[in-house]
Amino acid sequence: MFWIELLIVMAIIFWGVRKGGPFLAMAGGIGMFIMVFILRVKPSDPPITVILIMIAVICAASMLQACGGLDLLVRIAEKILRKNPKMITVMAPLVAWLFTFMCGTGHIVYSLLPVIDEIAMQTGVRPERPIAASIVSSQFAITACPLSAATVAVLSFVAESPYASQINMFTLLCVAIPATLCGTIAAALVMLKKGKELADDPEFQRRLAAGEIEDFSKREHKEVEATKEEKTSVTIFLIAMVAIVVMGAGAKILLPTFADESKLALTTVIEMFMLVAAGLMVVFCKVDSNKLLDQPVFKTGMFAVILAFGLCWLVNTFIGDQASFITENMAAMTNQYPWIYIIAVFIVGAITTSQASTTMIMIPIGIALGLPANILIAGWMCCNANFFIPASGQCVAALAFDSAGTTKIGKYVLNHSYMLPGLACTIISVVVAMALGAVLF
Repeated sequence: MFWIELLIVMAIIFWGVRKGGPFLAMAGGIGMFIMVFILRVKPSDPPITVILIMIAVICAASMLQACGGLDLLVRIAEKILRKNPKMITVMAPLVAWLFTFMCGTGHIVYSLLPVIDEIAMQTGVRPERPIAASIVSSQFAITACPLSAATVAVLSFVAESPYASQINMFTLLCVAIPATLCGTIAAALVMLKKGKELADDPEFQRRLAAGEIEDFSKREHKEVEATKEEKTSVTIFLIAMVAIVVMGAGAKILLPTFADESKLALTTVIEMFMLVAAGLMVVFCKVDSNKLLDQPVFKTGMFAVILAFGLCWLVNTFIGDQASFITENMAAMTNQYPWIYIIAVFIVGAITTSQASTTMIMIPIGIALGLPANILIAGWMCCNANFFIPASGQCVAALAFDSAGTTKIGKYVLNHSYMLPGLACTIISVVVAMALGAVLF
């Protein structure tokens, strides 16, 4: 039955990815129907904890956007980049990493791409270099952010597993932050001399001769004063994020103990603090809470919630039914050859192009296999493999933002601009995470 159920799960995932959009979650429901009513598999519980945390975080991030906080962060990022124009290939990925880390969504990079392109063109740097590295770094920052859907999912899964004593908010961030930062630096360095210089690039010369290149020197950059609401919303959001990390670090001391001697779960803390942050933004910024529903962050975030419901429910049901088979037949092999699990995560990440989806599929499998904690988290770094097949929104959008036409997807699809920085970032992040995890876990 294991192979039949595995085939059904994989077929559902491929079908959902092929159709695209929320259908991946709906396909999960179809898979559940087949598993339960045809194969008579007992359904596992839906990932309620993961879903609740994601909803709370989405509420806070959406209110931050509604209050103008995200716009303020983008303007700050632009100032940083404009102060270091000659270092754009190194600075742009680092800034993209930092602001994704602060916001919990890689979509903030959309607002940075025009600025990166303009600065690169003005300084004579091939735009492909900073743009491709920034796309990759913004995605890897998601696995370092304490509020991203992927990180929240990992913490929820390990909290109810034997890894709970090893992996918590503090230890996870102590591994993920340095690992992804090192990966980001590696991605930037390998791009320093990538491709021809801008003046020698034939596509740039063609566009220049055709008058298709804008004279960026004529652009006016007006200083926009930050509003009180923008500052307040960013302050509230960052205080809540720091408070959650502190609570995670000092859980034994800071989290209350109840009459039955049980401690407050950190997952519950995240839910409460994020809802409180969203509420305080509404109160102190005097913004209509209904605006939350219109924000792009809310729409993309709820998409991840829908995926968590349908897809994760199917995977959990499969693992719950086949836990003994997985443990008896596959655990020894993956423990002896951990790279098998790491490559598997990379493949799933490349196919789904979603860190949250990959996390919800592969982390429960890694837990069921009983992998060492450092291998589990090192493998998790590979959920950022959505650059491999350049079909994600960020990869496609970057092509349009490169006014010189240097960021490309090649004839054979996989020979694209993101491959080199993506592989460099992945390899270094995995190696660093494995080494740090061996010490901290």
